[in-house]
Amino acid sequence: MKKFRTVASIVIMFFAAVAGYFICGAGLQEDMGGAILFAVIAGFACVIYNMDNMR
Repeated sequence: MKKFRTVASIVIMFFAAVAGYFICGAGLQEDMGGAILFAVIAGFACVIYNMDNMR
């Protein structure tokens, strides 16, 4: 189950980075900045979720 959570977190961060790349790239002309920001936010959320549900 731990490997599934790890893979799910990586997939979520990847899709958040892609979304940030396109959303901030289109609106603010900050392609990589938006991708990094969205990936970091999703990563923190995944870490907090996993720490809360450690069983």
